[in-house]
Amino acid sequence: MEISIDQAKALCATVDCGGYTQAAEKLHKSHSSLIYLIRKLEQQCGFDLFNRKAYRNTLTPSGRRIYNKCHEILARVDELERLCGQFQAGWEPSLKIVIDGILPFDPFLSLYKKFRADKITTVIQTYTDFLEGVPNSFDHLDADIMISLLPIEDRNLKSILLRPIKTHLVAHKDHPVHQKMTKWTSSELENFDFLTIRGSGSKLGLNTIELEKSASFFLSDFTAKKDAIHKKMGFGWLPHHLIEKELKDKSLIPIKWQLENTHVLQPILYIKNQAQSGRAAQLIVETLQQM
Repeated sequence: MEISIDQAKALCATVDCGGYTQAAEKLHKSHSSLIYLIRKLEQQCGFDLFNRKAYRNTLTPSGRRIYNKCHEILARVDELERLCGQFQAGWEPSLKIVIDGILPFDPFLSLYKKFRADKITTVIQTYTDFLEGVPNSFDHLDADIMISLLPIEDRNLKSILLRPIKTHLVAHKDHPVHQKMTKWTSSELENFDFLTIRGSGSKLGLNTIELEKSASFFLSDFTAKKDAIHKKMGFGWLPHHLIEKELKDKSLIPIKWQLENTHVLQPILYIKNQAQSGRAAQLIVETLQQM
């Protein structure tokens, strides 16, 4: 048994429009051709779809089930047509993005909302790693786009500078490190627990490299690091976007010491040459350049 798309459309239109005449007009078919499609469908099913004894034709219980399934079929057809149309228009089937975990995630949430609102069918897969783990994951996953804090030389990748990220060396307002009014020396700060992620100082040019050598805590990500600092376990670098509220209400306070307690990081977006022409990739790059 094979139910054609035309038969499914004829049945759904007849029910949705409330009659053969209106359905025929909607589908741009003659009245007789529409009735033929319905009758042919009933023959193939082996039972009546409509109860024709009443003043107005109504679906039988079996007809109601067939009508519901036909609606599902037509919805899938619409989805398939939209999918093919988007591929023809230059939208990619899927994209993989690897980002450094220090980056704010809000721009990606905005992207997902836009893709959903515009019914863009490109599947976006986002992965998070840190420092040298970003290019490693990029290669391992065969990803299309990555955002790294470390410069990478690869002639098959186009690089784009994104907005710099400001970081602060902070501790909880009640941490003992804030008891001293004058600036600490680096050697004095070694008496407190310095919190870091995978020994990032030497790779990012941070001025806390010496403190990392005596660090007791190495955290997995910046959310865990922020939580540890909030619990007064120590002090460390956190990105401004992650602690903007805490800096304003002064629950987290920058460390006073003889060196700079702020540092600016430069994220770099890398995209494969073959991915640059896709519309989804272009939209992603444009959005991230504005973040």
